[in-house]
Amino acid sequence: MLKFSGSSVVAALLIAVVFGAFFFCEYLIYFPTILKCAWPKLSYARGGEGTDGRPTDSAVRALVLSDTHLLGAVGGHWFDKLRREWQMERAFQTALWLLKPEIVFILGDIFDEGKWSSQKHWEDDVRRFHRMFRHSTDTELVVLVGNHDIGFHYEMDWFKLQRFEKVFNASSTRIVTKKGVNFFLLQTEFLDSLESPGI
Repeated sequence: MLKFSGSSVVAALLIAVVFGAFFFCEYLIYFPTILKCAWPKLSYARGGEGTDGRPTDSAVRALVLSDTHLLGAVGGHWFDKLRREWQMERAFQTALWLLKPEIVFILGDIFDEGKWSSQKHWEDDVRRFHRMFRHSTDTELVVLVGNHDIGFHYEMDWFKLQRFEKVFNASSTRIVTKKGVNFFLLQTEFLDSLESPGI
């Protein structure tokens, strides 16, 4: 029969508690948090029915995110990047799995240093973004440009704007339609830049 000393039992319990806390805080915490969210129940007002008198299913499940500020090579410490990106990825992937949105909007400032990034650093940041915010073909991802992605209107130039638009298939003004619902997307920094002679 195996005998365990008191110190080995305490050490085993301590390891189990630390591992359990780590597992909960790094994996499971997102589930109870996101499960508090729910899509609203729709009540169909008069006129919201189809030709057969039943309610139409034109509601769109849209998830809206903003200001992810993925750290770059200039000001981002490797451990800070690792920690933030792990948490963002876990939260996003859990939300996709539990809420099953049809469309996800990310409203700019995806990167913290997009306005300063060299081409090499830009490509690395984009690769990290696509890894973290991967999604199924059932979910459409719509990305808008922000001032940290290409610079404020006085810092913005065509190269930064075109680089962003090419990677994310995003223009500064557009209409996105999902299930008959139109979303008008307008990047206001672009409006300021129309008055500036630099762009």
